[in-house]
Amino acid sequence: MTRRWIVGTAIAATAVAAVALTAAVAQAAEARDYVVLGDSYASGLGAGSYRDQTCLQSDGYSYPARWVAKKGRAAFGDSIVNRSCSGATVTTVSTKQLGNLDAETGWVTITVGGNDIGFTSTLTTCVLGTDANCATAVQAGLGKATTSLPGALDRLFATIRSKAPNAKVYVVGYPRLVTTSATPVGNCMLSTYERQQLNHSADVLAEVIRQRTAAKSGFTFVDGRSIFSGHEACTAAPWINRPGTGSLNEAFHPNRTGYEQYANRLQQITG
Repeated sequence: MTRRWIVGTAIAATAVAAVALTAAVAQAAEARDYVVLGDSYASGLGAGSYRDQTCLQSDGYSYPARWVAKKGRAAFGDSIVNRSCSGATVTTVSTKQLGNLDAETGWVTITVGGNDIGFTSTLTTCVLGTDANCATAVQAGLGKATTSLPGALDRLFATIRSKAPNAKVYVVGYPRLVTTSATPVGNCMLSTYERQQLNHSADVLAEVIRQRTAAKSGFTFVDGRSIFSGHEACTAAPWINRPGTGSLNEAFHPNRTGYEQYANRLQQITG
């Protein structure tokens, strides 16, 4: 009797597990909703045509919008929600942008980390200050990039995965911002040394984000450096706004062509 009970229980448990697995597989197959997360690079700052002056989401010209246009609206199920906001940090993404993630979320894109290392203030210092001022600001940012940022990204990515277990997550990285050519095009407002320092900072940030992305199953890093190579600010055909182009906060953000190139790369990766 005991043996029969054990065998029967085992069979029942196996059947329940099989049903649960089948349901989970079906749910994963149906997960197609798209949630956009991140900072000004995700919202499309620099491309113009903003929905509002708070989060500065570019209406139709951000890389998420352009990717949806290329892939086709039908690929994203019943819902596309853009929670990105200019100025967002890892903390604000964690606390304010994750509310729409669930088991039906099939796609997530996110760009975040630049504000956590004070990139905006560093850029301002480098444009307005001396080489020494710029180097000091860059080093302060690099300290944050290598100490507090990795753990913060790990926690954020773990939360995204727990809330959206079936999602494919694309972590879209930042480019190098300026050419290091000795003869930049136009008034770049940065010395060669300052441009080298800023690009070194961009490289360190990109590698930190890449490493933390690689540590998470189902997450893919999209390297902005290769996308924008040869088209940084102050080149002949820039995809990034240089200082003095557009409004002050649009400087060092992609222009419409730049965001289009981000979308092209996403389309290449996702098919």
